[in-house]
Amino acid sequence: MRYIDDDGRIVWSASDLKAAAECEFAWLRAIDAKLGRLPAVDDPEDLTLARAGRLGTQHELRVLEEYRARFPGRVVEIPETRSSDAAALAAAVAATDAALADPDVAVVYQAAFATDEFVGFADFLVRDDDGSWIVQDTKLARRARVTALMQLAAYVDQLDRLGVPRSDRVQLLLGDGSVSEHAVRDLLPVFGLRRDRLRALIADRDVPAGAAGASLAWGDERGALRVVACGRCATCDLEVIAQRDLLLVAGMRPVQRDRLRAAGVVTIDALAAAREAPPRMSWDTFAGLRTQARLQLESPAGGVAPVASGVPVAVPTFEVVFPKALGALPRPSRGDLFFDFEGDPLYTEGAGANGVTNWGIDYLFGWVDLDEQYSALWAHSFAEEKAALEQFLDFVALRRQTHPDLHIYHYAPYEPSHLLAMAARHGVGEAAVDRLLAEGVFVDLYPIVRRALRVGSRSYSIKKLEPLYMGDEVRTSDVQRGDDSIVRYVEARTLQDAGDAASAQEIFDDLADYNRYDCVSTRRLRDWLVDRARGADLLPS
Repeated sequence: MRYIDDDGRIVWSASDLKAAAECEFAWLRAIDAKLGRLPAVDDPEDLTLARAGRLGTQHELRVLEEYRARFPGRVVEIPETRSSDAAALAAAVAATDAALADPDVAVVYQAAFATDEFVGFADFLVRDDDGSWIVQDTKLARRARVTALMQLAAYVDQLDRLGVPRSDRVQLLLGDGSVSEHAVRDLLPVFGLRRDRLRALIADRDVPAGAAGASLAWGDERGALRVVACGRCATCDLEVIAQRDLLLVAGMRPVQRDRLRAAGVVTIDALAAAREAPPRMSWDTFAGLRTQARLQLESPAGGVAPVASGVPVAVPTFEVVFPKALGALPRPSRGDLFFDFEGDPLYTEGAGANGVTNWGIDYLFGWVDLDEQYSALWAHSFAEEKAALEQFLDFVALRRQTHPDLHIYHYAPYEPSHLLAMAARHGVGEAAVDRLLAEGVFVDLYPIVRRALRVGSRSYSIKKLEPLYMGDEVRTSDVQRGDDSIVRYVEARTLQDAGDAASAQEIFDDLADYNRYDCVSTRRLRDWLVDRARGADLLPS
């Protein structure tokens, strides 16, 4: 999206359809920033997203190479152009028009389109057998998303505007090597609605007023326009904290927020002091949200104000609100294990024998026992992942012979769901994983925490709970988040491939320490929950 100061107009692109669909409030605030009405919000650096972008570009270039080989001399590549360079953009549009009119051209790469309100660059336009053009876009994703289909429809709309014959189908060239094909007649009506919505949003910003116009205020739905805020992005989060919005309350759903606001309860403070449930909200739901709000206000880790860097980790307040949920914990066994995966969702080895590209590897299987003795299995390829899966299942089966009452604890459903997917992909261990699940060997502590406790924190991630039971054992690893571990793993693999084994091993050791800490954290959370159960005169079952 660009603001043309001289003409006083906004020019949008196909990617703006996606951005506005994700958060209209943030998109409109970005317009306000371009108009000089308020400072722009910087999105936090996302190294994983940046890597996905690089891999997406590589995928696009591989497709381009395939077309060059398939249609030698018949692929027109429009030079890369910045939409802010008016002269270069005009030249790119002219080159695109000429290529579309040339009967010898089979593929146009980065076709450029521009109008007074729109600018865009289509990945590929491919001539069909009947001479019409098929709009194609490369996406690293493994399935079609509506936002990607709207981008394709935007380029179809441009071909229609130019009167250029186009196919009645569009195609997404997905990251797994498959092609997702869709009928244009199914997409254009939805695209028309999305485009009209975008135009209405832009018109609401009173662009001709420039910096003198009013910026969009948090909570202002603009009447019948009903602007939607996602409540999660960086732009929204700043406002949620500044306005002490109900979205600060952990577990607050949009429909619950709407009902509370309709009853005049608009801040976390008002909710903590409220005495009556709003219409169409049960008393139990209201009481749970009110308790959560109160605890967050009382807690130094409540997340109701920006956290300065360098501040020691605060211990959140908590209350046991449903002790019986703690009684559902299994009785501890000497054979218990505390398990955690580390994975890279963007790892791939290219297309397999079936022509399908598999994505994602769990490169580290880690666990500790009751003595916090750490064990790990590494997997740097799909073949090694298969072997690690078999070794892990064999180890568990052997341990169950000695400790038939053992359980494998984890936090959130990632571990069992990935074991199932991994077994299905490699064709090994499916019956063993099914048996472990059917016999209740895996125990997810997350739903027990959510049902039994209220914690004075915006998040119930295990990282936010650790101050309750980890004491002074603060992480010292360079790796602090799951996304960080993925980036560090890729860095280590790059160093390893370059022959720097020592530097790679340092990172692998740090990743193992990160994984070990997560396993120990799961073990101590289990013990902490057992202590809470005993404090309520309950015994684990």
